[in-house]
Amino acid sequence: MAHGDRGRRATRRLASLASHVATRGGDAAPRGTAVERASTSAPTIDGPEAWVAAAGECFGPGAWLAVDQARVDAFARCTEDHQWIHRAGAVTQFGGPIAHGLLTASLLPALMDGVLPRMGWVAQEINMGFNRLRFVSPVKVGARVRASAKLVSVRRLGKGAGGKGPDGTETVVSVAVSTDDEDSDAKPAMTCEWVTRQYAR
Repeated sequence: MAHGDRGRRATRRLASLASHVATRGGDAAPRGTAVERASTSAPTIDGPEAWVAAAGECFGPGAWLAVDQARVDAFARCTEDHQWIHRAGAVTQFGGPIAHGLLTASLLPALMDGVLPRMGWVAQEINMGFNRLRFVSPVKVGARVRASAKLVSVRRLGKGAGGKGPDGTETVVSVAVSTDDEDSDAKPAMTCEWVTRQYAR
């Protein structure tokens, strides 16, 4: 076989290998990406009855989101929470600076993007708060976090006085935020029940 043919075949094999590595999904994505979007799209819920029927289903995990020092510093300025354990270079029992627990909670809208089904019937959604919010393990600065969810319950709200208001539901979703930190012992960083209300178009 000519040297030129062998060289061309070797080049094709290397290109194929590089393509395979580059297209591997999920956890192989680089840490430097702020938000690494999931490649699969969430299903669509067409009405409140279908949403009620989905109770008990699990969703996720979603995309990874990087919690870097710049994000932690911006949250500290916004909330005026400048505790030293969140500062760059802090020497803590966790091996370095950690993110604010409330920063992790505030990232839930971004972390849950694409995790729950799309609500084709909803005109607006209102955040009602949290049940059993717990910060189970610290999020080290530089780690990535992502969320998984279970639909705990969906309650129909009705149309209000005179039956003239929009149809709606009250939803309770159990959320667990995990980290890619190897020292986390597989414990979630945060758990909660997130209560929201959805109103029809």
